[in-house]
Amino acid sequence: MNDEKKPKKQDSDYTHDPLKSIVHEYRAEFRKIVWPSKQVLFKHTVTVIAVSGLFGAYIALMDGVFGFGLRQFIQWVIR
Repeated sequence: MNDEKKPKKQDSDYTHDPLKSIVHEYRAEFRKIVWPSKQVLFKHTVTVIAVSGLFGAYIALMDGVFGFGLRQFIQWVIR
């Protein structure tokens, strides 16, 4: 058995093939990412769902109010 490690590829090894170069760069960037913990991810997910629900309810309320007002206005114009 050979205990020697393979030498790491240098950036210049990827310059001849654009696809390999792009994949190499993406992998290098993904290694730098600090992923959130499960607790933080859960809290942020709940926050996004709650805020989306509140905005949805607000939009539905405003739609109902303006719809009612428009119907009343049309009825007033028709009379």
